[in-house]
Amino acid sequence: MRAFYTILYALGFLLVAPYWLTRGLFNRLYFQTLKRRFIGPGKILPRLGVKSRVWVWAMSLGEVLSARELVRELEKDGHEVIISATTLAGLAMAKTNWPNNVVLPSPLDFSLSIKRFLEHTQPDQLILVETDIWPGVLLELKKRSLKASLVSARLSPRSFKNYRRIKFFWSKVLGLFHLIVAQTPEDRVKFLALGAPESSVVVGGNLKFDLTEPGPQEKAQAELLRETGWPQARYLVAGSFHPGEDVMILEIFQALRKDFPDLRLILAPRDRHKFCQVYRLAEEIFPQQTARRSKPQPTDPQSLVFILDTLGELENFYALAEVALIGKSWPGPHEGGGHNPLEASIRRRAVLAGPRNHNFKWIYQALSQAGGAIIVDKLELAPLLKSLLGDLERLQRLGLAGQQFVAKHRGAVRATLDLLESPKAPS
Repeated sequence: MRAFYTILYALGFLLVAPYWLTRGLFNRLYFQTLKRRFIGPGKILPRLGVKSRVWVWAMSLGEVLSARELVRELEKDGHEVIISATTLAGLAMAKTNWPNNVVLPSPLDFSLSIKRFLEHTQPDQLILVETDIWPGVLLELKKRSLKASLVSARLSPRSFKNYRRIKFFWSKVLGLFHLIVAQTPEDRVKFLALGAPESSVVVGGNLKFDLTEPGPQEKAQAELLRETGWPQARYLVAGSFHPGEDVMILEIFQALRKDFPDLRLILAPRDRHKFCQVYRLAEEIFPQQTARRSKPQPTDPQSLVFILDTLGELENFYALAEVALIGKSWPGPHEGGGHNPLEASIRRRAVLAGPRNHNFKWIYQALSQAGGAIIVDKLELAPLLKSLLGDLERLQRLGLAGQQFVAKHRGAVRATLDLLESPKAPS
């Protein structure tokens, strides 16, 4: 199994190497991070004499945000936590969230990279968040008799389909986990269908529900407007938008302005490499009326469109929204799948998303059934927005239903930790 996987991984590494090299030419930090992923952290971390050292692996920005309360509770329980992330965005967010913790690039799945990482960090167990499954890491941990658990685990329809094609391989990989804590019963069924041992797969909920409770929204709004210098107005917040969707929302916003002249748009591209591109696009439609969060200007209060070109701030800016639109769910060159709507819902904001939300299928289905979100096709989005903006009572009902939905499903962090620490947990 190990030889088979090593060959496949090495071939995959060679195929993507030109892309990584190109990225590195434009961003030296990318090269530095890749080097550390290959050769390890560089020095052995001293033990702090705590209960145990837990390695939490959160792949990118979304997984890092999901892991916040988990890390906090692990530390309350007396564990030392080191965090690793794979992407630059994930690393940046992890360092922002945990300035006092060790934050490292996750190792590549080569035997040498994994061994050096483990020798330098010396964890007592590994907790992987959501979907990051690396056979090489799991094999090395098994060899050292260290537990690895997958928490808030889910499988997208695409991943499940691909994994089933080589079920003989993934059944062995999933068998290396001490525990798999699935988000939903449907996710548990998928893992079992791939050959995971029935005794090791349990349902524990979705860590994304355990968001930090925000303070009073009126205070948050006032602080954001004072800090940014942006005007007191009615705001649409288009979060985590991808190419294709940005043009759509800019055109819809332009049309809505005829009926709602006090309306403003905050547009948050998901990919930071697209920040400048989206800004230029907005400038073409709204010349001299487009502002950037990262580069405030004296003319910003007169702007109509605000590009949120920073990382990790979107959830705070939902406080300004009358309506939150969640991207990667309408047609575009992207593969679709949706993004997390709960950061808007917990702030009592009405949520709208497109039908291509399969990566968060259960959340969107349940949230819409609870009355906290509306799933709307691209062609129906503009008339629906016009209707909602003219009906403040309906907006408030949507927001309240969403907030109550989040509150109802909290508790995944504590349930997950209880499962991990239970003496009856699988061994």
